[in-house]
Amino acid sequence: MTFFIRLYRITALLLWAVFVALLTVPYQFKSGWIGVKRISHFTHLWSKGIAKIINLRVKVYGDVPSFTGGLVVSNHLSYLDIITHGSVLPLRYSPKADIAKWPILGSYIGLSRPIWTDRESKRSSIKTLRAFAKTMKHGMYLIVYPEGTSTDGRRGILPFKSTSFEAAIIGNAPILPVLISYKEASGSQPICWYGDMTLLPHVWGLLKLRSIEARLRFLPPIYPEGRSRKELASFVHDVMAREYGEAWIKLP
Repeated sequence: MTFFIRLYRITALLLWAVFVALLTVPYQFKSGWIGVKRISHFTHLWSKGIAKIINLRVKVYGDVPSFTGGLVVSNHLSYLDIITHGSVLPLRYSPKADIAKWPILGSYIGLSRPIWTDRESKRSSIKTLRAFAKTMKHGMYLIVYPEGTSTDGRRGILPFKSTSFEAAIIGNAPILPVLISYKEASGSQPICWYGDMTLLPHVWGLLKLRSIEARLRFLPPIYPEGRSRKELASFVHDVMAREYGEAWIKLP
C-alpha cells in the first residue's frame, strides 16, 4: 500500500508542477510588477495543490492579515515550510542564490520569479534589499526565515539575522510574525528537516505518510517605529520566542 501511495503522489506532484508552470508562462515575459504579483498568486495555487496531494493539513491560529504588502517572518523547520505558508498566503520567496544552479529544480523555482539572495556579496545584498522593499511596496508578501537555517523546533527559535529587516524599515512596511510547527508522533517519520539530514531520503519518507499536520499562528503585525534593523530583528525575535515558548508548543 505504501508503494502505491508514493507512486500516486509522485505522479500527481509532477503533473501538478508542469500544469502550474504552464499557467505562469504568459507572465514570465511581462515587464514591471504586474507579472511578478500575478505569479505570487500562482505560487499560492501551487502550494495549495501540493498540500492536497500529500494531504498536508494546515491549521491556522490567529488572524490572517487582511491587508497586502509586508515582511512575513517565520521560524524555520523544513522545506515543507514554503508549502505550508504558501497554501495560506500568496508569497514571493527569497531563496539562496546557490539554488538557482541546481539542475532542473533551480530553473523550476526561477519560474516563481523569486529574489535570489547572496549573503556573501555586499553589492548583491544592497540590490536584494531594494528588491525586498519594492516587493512590499507593490502590495506583496515577502517571506523570510531569519534564523538562517532549519531546526527541529524543540529548543526555541534561533537568533535572527537582521539584514532582511532593513527592507521593512526602508518602506515602513509591516512585519507579520508567523509561528510554524508540525505535529509529530513519537517514533514516526520526522517532519522537520535539519542538521545533516539528507534531502531525498527524507522526502521519500514523507511521501508514505497518510497525512501531515502543520500549524500556523499569526501574531499581530509589528511596525519598524524608528528601530534600527538589529533592534527590530531582536524585538520581533523576542515577541515570537515568548509566544512560541509559552503557548505554541503546548498545543495538542
